[in-house]
Amino acid sequence: MTTLSKSAYIKGEQCQRLLWFANRKQLPEVSLADQHKFDQGHDFEKYVYLLFPKAIDLSGTRGEENINKTQEAIKKKKIIFEAGVQFEELFIRADIFEPVGNKWNLYEIKSTTEIKPQHIPDLAFQKYVLEKAGFKINKCFVLFLNKEYVKNGEIDAKQLVSKEDVTEQVELIDNIEENSQKYLETIKDECEPPITITVNCNKPYPCPLKEHCWGTLPENNVLHLTNWRQYWNFFHQGIIDIKDIPIETELNPKDEVIRKAVNKCQVVYSKEHLKHFMKTLRYPLYHFDFETFDTAVPIYDKSRPYQKIPFQYSLHIQQKDGKLEHFEYLADGKEDPRLKLLEQLKGEIEGKGSVVVFNKTFEISVLSKLAEDFPEHSEWINKVLGRIVDLAVPFQNFYYYCPTQKGSYSIKKVLPAITGKGYDNLEINNGGDASILYFNSHIKDKEEVKDKLRQDLLNYCGLDTEGMVWIVNELSKLIKN
Repeated sequence: MTTLSKSAYIKGEQCQRLLWFANRKQLPEVSLADQHKFDQGHDFEKYVYLLFPKAIDLSGTRGEENINKTQEAIKKKKIIFEAGVQFEELFIRADIFEPVGNKWNLYEIKSTTEIKPQHIPDLAFQKYVLEKAGFKINKCFVLFLNKEYVKNGEIDAKQLVSKEDVTEQVELIDNIEENSQKYLETIKDECEPPITITVNCNKPYPCPLKEHCWGTLPENNVLHLTNWRQYWNFFHQGIIDIKDIPIETELNPKDEVIRKAVNKCQVVYSKEHLKHFMKTLRYPLYHFDFETFDTAVPIYDKSRPYQKIPFQYSLHIQQKDGKLEHFEYLADGKEDPRLKLLEQLKGEIEGKGSVVVFNKTFEISVLSKLAEDFPEHSEWINKVLGRIVDLAVPFQNFYYYCPTQKGSYSIKKVLPAITGKGYDNLEINNGGDASILYFNSHIKDKEEVKDKLRQDLLNYCGLDTEGMVWIVNELSKLIKN
């Protein structure tokens, strides 16, 4: 019999095409980032379970066994982890099902630091199925991470876990029956649903089918524009290619730059604005980049849920005459890397000169947190913060734009656009993978061969800062021409 589970229901809420492919197990392989997210959820779940020591754990059961053992536990009025209940073609597994008199509390565990809009339909579907199956639901709760929790010794589960009653929000959702029937029809349909590109391609999560579906779009499509309201209006009007936007249609200044670059098939830049930016640089330039990892449950003292823990940096020091020095740090072992990293960095960023980063929000956030957690280094860190110059500024403001950037100003798009060099030949070519591979190999011991991985990490982070040197050099050439 075809069944609609709660995970399938949530996929249907995002996109029925996603639901159809997921039901046939035809989705792309789970990414490193998604697997890490799942793993973090399981780690948090273990601490939630500690708060219900008398519960019956059915997380290791599947199918009929899970449903049958759930019924046995219900008869005994026991708290249940992963309680499985089916009503007709609908099936749910409640994270925690707790008896309260002749009613039941329903708990959903979320490894986030706040309750998000998508959590409510998840619980609403479960409540609907349980009530159809004859249960009276007392309250609906979300258990999530306390973002203010700071680890100090052993994890305190009571302090780590936040609890919020969302019963009222859940009861406001009244389209569960209608949606369930619609999603069941989608699953049963032998024909795949048509490609439908909407905001849901990225909301509430990036869809694993996005690359496939968006691959049907023109190379320079309107979704590369910065004004999302306007580009969706274009899209729904059937104006998909930037070249098809009527010439009389006004765009914001950034999108005008994109249109001009696409229509002329060439780089567009403002020499005046680039000159102004380059005057803000003070030599020597300290081109700097962090790599960090984060975990739902903090693993080091003086850290919070999902706090960015720096484990690596690359530093290229560029003199006015072009002379270049390279310094780097990559932690080794499971101990907290922050203090050693800080102490080495203090010996390398000295004197005067701009500290050049790409997208300063990230580096400023990490450094500010280090100053808070290690106050003995705060004076030096604050001086460094005052010297930061953001190399992303000319690209965020579209003082330089190449059509190959496709609306993006990330260094992964900017570097090849302005220098012709990129990350494609590296084993690791994005920061997300670098973070997870380090975490898996050094913290979780999932990887046995570390030497090559460490070299790959050094190559990747090193290219980030060397790439910034190349970008500065290219900008210098542009303003001199």
